[in-house]
Amino acid sequence: MAKKLESSIPGMRYPSGRDHFLKTAWGFLEGRRKDDGAEGLWRVHDGLYDLESFAATHPGGAEWIAMTKGTDITEAFECHHITDRAERLLPKFFVRPATSQRSLPYTFAPDGFYRRFKGRVREALKNVDYHRPATSSKLIADSLAAMALATAVAAAAYKSWSVLVLSSIFLTWTVIIAHNFFHQRDNFRMYYFDLSLMSSKEWRVSHSLSHHLYPNTLWDMEVYAFEPFLEFLPRPDKSWPRRALSLLISPTVMTVAYFGQAVKRYYSILCEWRSPELRDLVPFLLPAAMSWVASSPSQGLELWLVLIAASSFIFHFVGLTAAHHHPEIFHDGDVCRKDLDWGLMELDAVRGRRLVDESLFLILTNFGSHGLHHLLPTVDHAYLELCVPAFRETCREFGVKLNASMTSWQLIRGQYEQLARAEPRAENFHKTAAA
Repeated sequence: MAKKLESSIPGMRYPSGRDHFLKTAWGFLEGRRKDDGAEGLWRVHDGLYDLESFAATHPGGAEWIAMTKGTDITEAFECHHITDRAERLLPKFFVRPATSQRSLPYTFAPDGFYRRFKGRVREALKNVDYHRPATSSKLIADSLAAMALATAVAAAAYKSWSVLVLSSIFLTWTVIIAHNFFHQRDNFRMYYFDLSLMSSKEWRVSHSLSHHLYPNTLWDMEVYAFEPFLEFLPRPDKSWPRRALSLLISPTVMTVAYFGQAVKRYYSILCEWRSPELRDLVPFLLPAAMSWVASSPSQGLELWLVLIAASSFIFHFVGLTAAHHHPEIFHDGDVCRKDLDWGLMELDAVRGRRLVDESLFLILTNFGSHGLHHLLPTVDHAYLELCVPAFRETCREFGVKLNASMTSWQLIRGQYEQLARAEPRAENFHKTAAA
C-alpha cells in the first residue's frame, strides 16, 4: 500500500476524501464531514452555525448551503462574500463553539493580505452590480452556446469533419465560459457546462469548493482526481518510469476525461446523491439533435462521440496549462511560506498569462485573469479589471512583486516539467504575484 502524502503546509491534515475510490464530489464532501469537526452543522472559523432555515433564502441559491452541511466552509464563506453583510448576519445562526481545531491552517486576519484586499475591492466595485453577471459576459456566453449547437447540427447534417472541428472549439469555449457562471448565484447559463457530459453540480464542489480554495495542495481535487495517471505534486518516490508514463499518456487522459467524468456523474447521481435533476438531461441535448438531423442515428452518435473527445482534449489542455502547473509555482511538498494568509497562499499557486489576460473574450474562454479570479471567484470576469488597482496597492503594501505573469508557451512546457518533477523545492520562492 502506497504511503500517504504529508502536506508541507504546517497544520494541513490529510483529507479523507482523497481516498474515495472514484474521487467524486460526494466523496470529497463526505471526507470533509469526517475531518472538519462541524458536528452536522456548518463551521466558520471556530464557530458552529445552523444554516438549515437560511438555505431557502440564501441569495446564492440553496445548493451551496445544502451541499456543505456538516463541513467547514470558512474559506468559501470568506471569498464568496465581498461585502460584510454575510458576516453581520452569521451570528443569528450561531449554535456553539467548535470543540476541535480546524483541518486547515489558512488565516484571514483583519490586517492580513486578503482582508485588506477585499476591503479595497468593495470600494472598487461600489458602482457596479457585481452580484450579477455582466451583460458582456452573458452575450458572449449565449453567442458561443448558439454557435456550438448550430455547428454541431450542421456537422451532423452534412457529415462535415471540418465543421465538427469548429464545433468542438465552440463547445469548449462554451463550457469554459460556463464556469464563470456556476461560481455565481444559480442561473441557467451555468448549465451550458453540462453540454460536455461534465456536471455543473460536481464542479461546484471539485472546482469551486476544492480547487479554488486549496490549489495545488493535497485538498485540491483537480490535482488528485488525475492520480495515479498524472501526478503533479513533487514526491521523491515518483520514479522515472512513472514520470515518463504520465508524459506519454497525458494526451489520452485529456481526450477521455469527459467520458470518465460522465461515468462518475451518473454513478454519483444514482448511488451517492440519489437525486437526479433536470440538469442531468442536458448532456443528451447535443447527441439527440445531431442524431435527428444525421443520415442515421448511429452516424449522428458517432459524430457526437468525436465532438466530445475533441472538446475534452482542448478543454483539459487549456485548463491544465492555464495557470497552476510549472516548477516555479508552489505545489504541496515545496517549502511553504511562513505567512499562511489565504490570499497569499492562493497567489503562490497561480500565475497570469500575457496576452490572454488582455482580452475579455480570451479571459472568459481560456481561464484568464486567474489570480484575481481565485481571490474573487464569485465576481464576474468582466468586473475583475476594476479590481486591479486594489490588487496592486495591496501587493505593494505587503511587499509582493507584480512580475509573475508567464507566456502560454512557458505554462504549456512547465506543465510537462511539473509532471516530471520529483524533488520538492527547498528554497522559498514566494515573492511574486500576477492578476
